Amino acid sequence: MLTDNFIYRVPAPQIPAFWEAIKFACSKADNLNEKLYAAYFNELLQSLLSDKAQCFVVLDSNRILHRIIITRIVQDKLRGDSELMIQCMYSITQASSDDVQKHFAFAVSTAKSLGCKRLTWKSSNPRIWEWAEMVGCFDQTRIFSFNVGGV
Repeated sequence: MLTDNFIYRVPAPQIPAFWEAIKFACSKADNLNEKLYAAYFNELLQSLLSDKAQCFVVLDSNRILHRIIITRIVQDKLRGDSELMIQCMYSITQASSDDVQKHFAFAVSTAKSLGCKRLTWKSSNPRIWEWAEMVGCFDQTRIFSFNVGGV
């Protein structure tokens, strides 16, 4: 369990220094098909560099990277408000329940400070579903897919 860790927002000019770790984290957390890597990471890099997406890292006192969190502010056109979406939360080292709860509380605090009405957490990874349920999230919707050919 981490005893002394800190959450930092990575400013756009520093994204390249974390880019390889971000790509690794997102590919694992989002269970990405390798055929989609180019388009996915091109869009993500553009979003991070233009502050349309935000990257947070969890470092310990020795500046060792433990977690990467990617968020986006999403406008809900039907409700006329915004939500903070956790696109990716990946733990490089084992995360305790306390760690997950602490980082989720940080995300809630961030959402409130940005005037968001909701915090949503998107993932196709069952481990992330467990984390989300552990901190009190509930299913908002489910997406089902049926391959009819092509990619």
